Amino acid sequence: MLKQKTGNLPNLIVIGTQKGGTSSLHYYLSLHPQIYMCREKELDFFIAQRNWERGVEWYKKNFVGEAKIYGESSPNYTDYPRYDQVPKRMHSIVPEVKIVYILRDPIKRIISHYMHWYSAGLENRSLSDALIKIESSRYTRRCLYYTQLEQYLNYFPQSNIFIMTTEDLQNKPQKFLQKLFIFLGVDNSFYHQKLSRIHHKSSQKRRKNVWESL
Repeated sequence: MLKQKTGNLPNLIVIGTQKGGTSSLHYYLSLHPQIYMCREKELDFFIAQRNWERGVEWYKKNFVGEAKIYGESSPNYTDYPRYDQVPKRMHSIVPEVKIVYILRDPIKRIISHYMHWYSAGLENRSLSDALIKIESSRYTRRCLYYTQLEQYLNYFPQSNIFIMTTEDLQNKPQKFLQKLFIFLGVDNSFYHQKLSRIHHKSSQKRRKNVWESL
């Protein structure tokens, strides 16, 4: 039964991965009548260098209205060790939260990440030069999926964590969203004709000659 609330703490957080389909997933989830996904997708609240100092009341203001599930999606939550102690802060505020981690083929994710930065004019090196120091590269760090997940397993039980892949979302969105809906405890028979729309594809925003840099 849905309850009227104003200013809530989320009980769903999508933690990443960056360039893994979180925008599409956030959008799909927002279509469900029992789910409220915050309008500003990446709140980054549990990151000390970002919005942690704004406080819990600021965070709660992003989750309003009637819903069974209130959620947000912040891929930066899986950028350890750049952003440390995120799961600890999360557990201190929402210890029962359901966590969703969407993974992508590492090579495809790295290329998409690189293309995003290159297209935005934030990267001028070739991809090979950008990956010379692979152990500290911002492009490879996000692909250390177990390392990222391990930080959460120190605070949350496996039963609270749902893992899926970008390929799942692209190839069989309805099938895997039904599984996710079951995990969240909402109506898993829900269907919407827009459950095949992909958001923010990097291939649509290339800078000129981007492929020459690879």
